[in-house]
Amino acid sequence: MRPPRGRRADRGIPASREGRTGPWDQSAKLAAAPAKTPTRSYVVFESRFAQDLFCAVPTSLPIPVFLTDAGWQFRGTLGKRGFRPPGFRAAAARKAASRDGFYLFSPPHSED
Repeated sequence: MRPPRGRRADRGIPASREGRTGPWDQSAKLAAAPAKTPTRSYVVFESRFAQDLFCAVPTSLPIPVFLTDAGWQFRGTLGKRGFRPPGFRAAAARKAASRDGFYLFSPPHSED
């Protein structure tokens, strides 16, 4: 079966518009563009009792109850321009936060 006269068979775009860009092409370009992973921001706490132990919680999730205890101290917000404590790994943080709701980490220790 032939497509209607004046239309392209594969897109249904009038032949007179073929080769020109316009709003009819934008949705196809947006769909083809790779999706950017948004940078996640985290609220970071430091343990008062365990040396060099940090906990990061995504700002989109509630703060776990154990972090509101006296054993943890707020250290700041980690994001695009926030501070980044040593030992923080973004991929591990995403995985742990999706599973547990928080990410525990510590800076790497150098062997002397």
